Amino acid sequence: MIAGMTIAPGHKRSLHLIEAEAYRRIMSGEAPPTLVEFAQQLLDWLRQSYPEASPTTLATVENAIRDIWHRRHELIQGGGS
Repeated sequence: MIAGMTIAPGHKRSLHLIEAEAYRRIMSGEAPPTLVEFAQQLLDWLRQSYPEASPTTLATVENAIRDIWHRRHELIQGGGS
């Protein structure tokens, strides 16, 4: 398999959408208290907003947003820089 290639076509795009929405929600103070809850909200949002997007799992969403989740306080205080 080529580096950066995904199993499902469009999978990378789905995660890109989720990561952007996670950042937006964190910066606007809309993130819930737990990573699992946040990942579920984002997965539900993806399925409602982009029903044609490639399917993904809760675990994949959690892994995709884990870094931004752990950096959320730093991002809010620093304004995203």
